[in-house]
Amino acid sequence: MNQSIFDQYTKNIGTRFYRFQKHKFEKSLTKDMEEAGYEKTVFEGKKMLVIKAEDYFYGNLKRMKTVIVVPYDTPERKFWHKVLYFPFDGTKTMNKTFVATYIPIILLYVAILFILYATGKLITSPEIAGMISLLMFLFVFFLVYFMLHGFANHINVNRNSSAIVAAVQLAKQLNKDERQRVAFLFTDKNKGSYLGAKIASNRFEKEGKNPNIICLDCIGTGSVTKVSFNPGNRRFAAEVANEYKEKIQTVKMDEMMRIQTPMINFQKAVMVASGEVDENNRLYVLGTGTRKDKVADSQHIDSICDMLYSYIQKQK
Repeated sequence: MNQSIFDQYTKNIGTRFYRFQKHKFEKSLTKDMEEAGYEKTVFEGKKMLVIKAEDYFYGNLKRMKTVIVVPYDTPERKFWHKVLYFPFDGTKTMNKTFVATYIPIILLYVAILFILYATGKLITSPEIAGMISLLMFLFVFFLVYFMLHGFANHINVNRNSSAIVAAVQLAKQLNKDERQRVAFLFTDKNKGSYLGAKIASNRFEKEGKNPNIICLDCIGTGSVTKVSFNPGNRRFAAEVANEYKEKIQTVKMDEMMRIQTPMINFQKAVMVASGEVDENNRLYVLGTGTRKDKVADSQHIDSICDMLYSYIQKQK
């Protein structure tokens, strides 16, 4: 583990939620990737003319055969005591985070209504009434913004700063020939329809390319590591999983599982993630989007890098 790289992407620029934070990240990333021998290409796109995504691609678009995909933006803050994230099951994540996302909003809205009711009978001055009305308007505006956009979470070591560290370390390991075959894609807007992944998929299709995609998601820590795969990619997943230091399970993602994950936008794709397993053997990660996301195991990240490097070596 290169400690300076780890500190840079987990501490110095560990929050990449607002656009100015993302641009700060892009400058640092481009410096590291250029030192590794890669040139940058920016993929841009919009949704509903307002939501903008910027992907950063490093590699040879014409000759690439494998693309390592890393989500670089960080999730919004969840104001709840227990937040579960399922890397291989977007539908499950959506269901499990519903309470953590919307109950705080509902409780705050109820509190505003209670304040209005409690203070309404005590107000005798038109000036005070106007001031309270303005404050209530601002509170409602705050709720709408929070519901639609959210606020930055400031500690994001596992999701997904650790994956960025792994990708940069791997890039620095590759020789000139390998850099022609292996590209790195850092995607933006990694929630909902995963706009960044969709933009990249469209760009690859435009270029007439259909590379092998390896997505990294939450690889910083966890007692269990698995490789999931899209339908028709079982062999691809096995080839990646076989390079891990120990035997690990591969998981087929059906259509419901692929919803609200980057896998919905790619055809030949697998995903690597670590965490724990529930009673149904489903991989989950606890505490992302909260201040609890502050743990990463350097040896574990190195083991993921070793797996990817070994796979790349065998693809000559």
